[in-house]
Amino acid sequence: MLPAYLNQRCSDMKLSPSQISKIKSSLSGGNIYYDDIRTELVDHFATEIEENLEEGQSFELLLDEKLSNFNQKKFQRNLLLQTHLGMLKAIFKKMLFFWLAFKVIVMTFFIGFIVNVFSTYTPEFAEQVLKTSFILTFLAIAMLALIRTRFLKNSQIVAAGNTLFMIAMLSQFVLQLEWLQWTGLTNQKLLYGFTFWFCLLLVAGFRVLSGTVKRAHLA
Repeated sequence: MLPAYLNQRCSDMKLSPSQISKIKSSLSGGNIYYDDIRTELVDHFATEIEENLEEGQSFELLLDEKLSNFNQKKFQRNLLLQTHLGMLKAIFKKMLFFWLAFKVIVMTFFIGFIVNVFSTYTPEFAEQVLKTSFILTFLAIAMLALIRTRFLKNSQIVAAGNTLFMIAMLSQFVLQLEWLQWTGLTNQKLLYGFTFWFCLLLVAGFRVLSGTVKRAHLA
């Protein structure tokens, strides 16, 4: 059974539903893992084949030629790279939204106060508590989105989860009390700064991820 998106394509082009189904089955050999990428590739193949059919060429010959000259794995790899870069831009763009400021500031002071309680042991211990807590939160959010059966095969959602977790992991290494002593800020202020960054990343990243999941539901 064809997705609604491809059924709409059938009504807009000269290819028959059986021809669209044949293209789809030809791209189901395992080279394309993600369902949404396969749908996009089916549309790409159908459009190019339709253009050449107007010149009187055979559908079967055109499909065989297209399959033999097309690197499906490379197409998927390039598209995944573009998708991850797009998600990276989306998260950073979301961080600039003014309406996030109040929520992030409230979270920062609340969580920062708790974290700084641990600095009575050592600032380094408080730093580890902060980072461990947030990385577990980021991991839980990413896994919660990816754990939904068919969403594991949706490249947009996987890219959003991967990107959010990747930024969180890189922040673990970049934000170091020892490395930032040159700023002249106290450990307490630095810990509040770390907390602000993680809260901002968490809120913005969750917005992007949840929006991506909603769009997948509607597709």
